Amino acid sequence: MPDYTEAEIRAVRYYIGDVKQLPQDGFWNDPKAYCLLNALFFPELQAETARIAEGKFLNPELLADLPGLTDFFKHFFSVFRKSRAEQEFITYRVERFSDYEFMKKAGKTISFTSTSEAGFLKAYQDRKGIALLRFQIPEQTPCIRMQDFFRDYAKPEEAEILLPPGLKLHFEALELSETELNILDSEGNPPLLSCLVRAENVELIQQNQNAHVSEQGAKAGIRAISALQAGKIPSPEDVRLYADWKRIYISGILRNFL
Repeated sequence: MPDYTEAEIRAVRYYIGDVKQLPQDGFWNDPKAYCLLNALFFPELQAETARIAEGKFLNPELLADLPGLTDFFKHFFSVFRKSRAEQEFITYRVERFSDYEFMKKAGKTISFTSTSEAGFLKAYQDRKGIALLRFQIPEQTPCIRMQDFFRDYAKPEEAEILLPPGLKLHFEALELSETELNILDSEGNPPLLSCLVRAENVELIQQNQNAHVSEQGAKAGIRAISALQAGKIPSPEDVRLYADWKRIYISGILRNFL
């Protein structure tokens, strides 16, 4: 087991929503921060709009503290560079069909991707339009197996193995079984597809390239997300500024820390 710093452990606790032991401020006390953290890796407002439509809350405080956000990513990606699968794993994920399409087209994980050794978890059927994904994770693949990482894992029933962004994937369509057809989305509809997803073992190399990113785009993101959550249409200018900011910021994060 690698040695992890307190900052790295804090980052993983934060991501999985185990925030009781973390500072109780606007950034660190959000147990659902992963909703927005993952949305940042998708273009435009696609992911934000889908998550808000499902009734999820996206915390704008994350965008109000860019140093804190960048510090989180720095230490979280550091864990992925240290953590490898000690054997091959077969895991499961109930995915939004829209996110599946984006991931399949890219041929890689787009954001942090939570998978479970415990099957297709009911807790993740709160999505509109779902795809059932079986992941084949080779030995030595960068990932975080939570029950190995934590002595006091807060969600043992989820048996989570978390994959990083940028992991190359290969997709093979499968027939939906009768059992799988009984797994319903938030509107009571069966899955749109079943798929075997083979991850490819890669080396994560930190490049340390600096890129300037304006805070104006993050502020536009706060306004756009706040508008969506209030049932309003964000201004096109805020959407444009936020989309440009996300693209530059996340590209820099991946270059510097992955």
